[in-house]
Amino acid sequence: MNGEPIDRRTLLRTGVGALLGAGAASALAACGSGGDSGPHARAVARRSIAIDYASYYPPVADLRRLVERRAHARGAAITFSDDAAGVEAQHATLRTWTGPRGGFRAIVVAPFDAAAVAPLARAALARDVQVVSYLTPLPQQTARIVADPARCGRLLARDVAGWAARSLGDHAQALLVRPPARPAVPDPVAPLAPVAERALLDELARRAPGVQAVAATEGQGTADAQAAVARALRDYPQVRVVLCWNDATAAGAARALGEHLPEGEHARRYAGGVALPGIATRATLQDLRHGGILRCLVAPRLRDLADALVDLPYGLLQGRAPQDARVPVRALNAEAGQLVMAYARDYRLG
Repeated sequence: MNGEPIDRRTLLRTGVGALLGAGAASALAACGSGGDSGPHARAVARRSIAIDYASYYPPVADLRRLVERRAHARGAAITFSDDAAGVEAQHATLRTWTGPRGGFRAIVVAPFDAAAVAPLARAALARDVQVVSYLTPLPQQTARIVADPARCGRLLARDVAGWAARSLGDHAQALLVRPPARPAVPDPVAPLAPVAERALLDELARRAPGVQAVAATEGQGTADAQAAVARALRDYPQVRVVLCWNDATAAGAARALGEHLPEGEHARRYAGGVALPGIATRATLQDLRHGGILRCLVAPRLRDLADALVDLPYGLLQGRAPQDARVPVRALNAEAGQLVMAYARDYRLG
């Protein structure tokens, strides 16, 4: 609970993967060899789902545990990808799963590069494979799982506006933290950041026109964001608010804002961010409850994500008509203590 927040870049580089439902996958591969596969293989295919989630956050171990629990309750069999983070590894997995011998009839994918994944998705759809995108949509898909980045941006703006009115008299200079233009590790949710930012700035203009974004910097994880924000603060010493594209950079921004502050000035600093696809660690939720400079994160709940990853593709396998799954997002701050505690129950890791 009191551990350091895990750096996003570290999570992206960490290969956390083992297969769930490997027996089901073997049966499916066999039924892809041609001919009538028989009632047993058809029954296996009707409950077997492949999830290409790679090894990026929210924490794969916790998400997989929640997915497995939901799948058990629904009678579904789940196979997770065990590839490394990155476009090439994802393509290799998808080529295997969606090919003639892959066997899966439903695949969920969070594309690192939607345009590059599109031909594989198109070919899979032509073979009657149900393709579900996660967060980043594909040009062609059966359905998608959505956590609305624009709503995230608006909710963050509302929290900032309320805090600024109470703490700064409605006027403040703000710094934006964006995804790196050339990231060390690709991030499938980075394309959502501009959508969230546009909604954030539009809502701020309506609700708190005195809160002005005066500059922007880049960061991907906690450490690099802390350094980038610290540099920006030297050029813009009047900045009191830093708004970030993910929870790792928001944690780094909070540290930078808190450095070398005189007594009592912490109450006049604000770090917040959008956390898609979810908050990385329970320790970050603990920080929110304590009411420090990290004041708000807007995020879906891990359990809701896990349910959608099972329920949507499983419903398609059972013959349900395609329909997008919208995962709710909520603003988490010190005032929403019960909600923060509910989110924290989904995590076993600190």
